[in-house]
Amino acid sequence: MIIPWTVRRHVARWQRDGLIDEVTADRLRKDIDGHGISFGLGNVLAILGAILLGAALLSLIAANWEVMPRLVRVGLILAVLWGGYVGGAWRASRDDKVFSEALYLIAAIGFGAGIALIGQMYHLSGDMASAALMWTGGTVVAALFLRSPALVSAGIVIAGIYLLASQGPETASRLSYLWLLPTFAVMTAGLIWYTRSQLARHFLAVLLLLFVCVVHFDLDTNAILAIALFTGLALFLLDALRPADLNRMTGWSVSLGAYGFLAAHMVLMIFQFDGYMNDRPREVLLGFAILALAIAGLALSGHRNLAVRWSAYLIFCAEVLYLAFETIGTMIGTAGFFLTVGVLVLLLAVFVIRMERRLQKKSLIEGVSI
Repeated sequence: MIIPWTVRRHVARWQRDGLIDEVTADRLRKDIDGHGISFGLGNVLAILGAILLGAALLSLIAANWEVMPRLVRVGLILAVLWGGYVGGAWRASRDDKVFSEALYLIAAIGFGAGIALIGQMYHLSGDMASAALMWTGGTVVAALFLRSPALVSAGIVIAGIYLLASQGPETASRLSYLWLLPTFAVMTAGLIWYTRSQLARHFLAVLLLLFVCVVHFDLDTNAILAIALFTGLALFLLDALRPADLNRMTGWSVSLGAYGFLAAHMVLMIFQFDGYMNDRPREVLLGFAILALAIAGLALSGHRNLAVRWSAYLIFCAEVLYLAFETIGTMIGTAGFFLTVGVLVLLLAVFVIRMERRLQKKSLIEGVSI
């Protein structure tokens, strides 16, 4: 992540300016090192290279699949799996946290391709959703045994592929995702705690938001939206009003508050844009509810939760411009519309600048009091 690197710069500056001594600086650096892998540019390039290498290797195998004897085909797949998992475990034993994860990802890609290629070779019946589900299970089991944060994240991404693939009309047991995804989310939450994977937490949150949308549009039900709305508001308010208690229970207070804030807004926007709510008064009323929630986010936790703050700015500005387009824009000409939008953008800029000053002052005051 870029945040630990930024914190290191601040620690060095504090030590240089005499704000902290060398002992305190060393303790802060050790605390940063003890909270997972710091994904700098080299780490990102290593992971990206592993994904590209795995894709190239599998493309090469697939291109020459028909001319290879069956024993060679199976041997190549096993070689990719063996080389990735064993090689990654060997690098992990040497305390290499970058290339070990890269090799694990190559093996995970090989496992998924092996499912598809062997199914094609032996003409096994099945669909893409079933293959993605098997791929997810194998990747998660490997993450458990190898204690790999990268494999946990990969398993969540593959679970997202399964969720989308399960919407196909030819999928067997098409509605199985309704209980498989929540079960997977609970199990993965425990695996995230076990592997201390910070990135996987964000992937899991995004997967749950995607699950809410898929269930709503697939079953045409608002029950899942109501659950997501109340859960999101509860997480947002807990982070805003009782952050210490939420952090003590989960260790992830700021991010839970931010994702709860986004979930609540996502539900309101779905209600706003859904087809059955095409009358203008209700659309505008929901728009004001979205604006009110954005302002509440700024007022309650914007001074300490940067994700909520910038999400609130973005949502507030986009919603104001949308409401202006839907109301004023339909009644005036093109020139008048651009004039109105220009004035609104300038007013929004003034609002953001003043709000930033106020929130930064509030953050400094609370930081001193602590």
